[in-house]
Amino acid sequence: MQKGGISLLQRTSEETWDHIQNYHMDDRGWSDIGYNFLIGEDSRVYKGRGWSTMGAHAKNWNHKSLGFSFLGTFSSRIPNAAALNTAQSLIQCTINRGSLSSSYTLKGHRNVNATECPGNALYRVISRWARFKA
Repeated sequence: MQKGGISLLQRTSEETWDHIQNYHMDDRGWSDIGYNFLIGEDSRVYKGRGWSTMGAHAKNWNHKSLGFSFLGTFSSRIPNAAALNTAQSLIQCTINRGSLSSSYTLKGHRNVNATECPGNALYRVISRWARFKA
């Protein structure tokens, strides 16, 4: 399925997917992957909980948010251009399909919960994106 040039139903390799899913289910105690979508540096969007299932990514914010996660660790490096462009396209796709208001507020995970997520390098990037508010 394609939406706005984004492949929404792709899955990562079984090993990677199982690792993420096991971490979220076994270590976090969630019923599945906590995020609605995951963004890879291969420019793909991977479906987690999807559009209509509430995420488990940000306690006290899940009921009023969609959670997008970049695959990787971005404390000292930023995701590649493909991943950053895909994330911005996913935001626009989400608005276009009516799953997100055009007056949305973009936040980093650390803005709503005590965490280092999304990593210092990535946080510096998204903090310059339109509609970001700490």
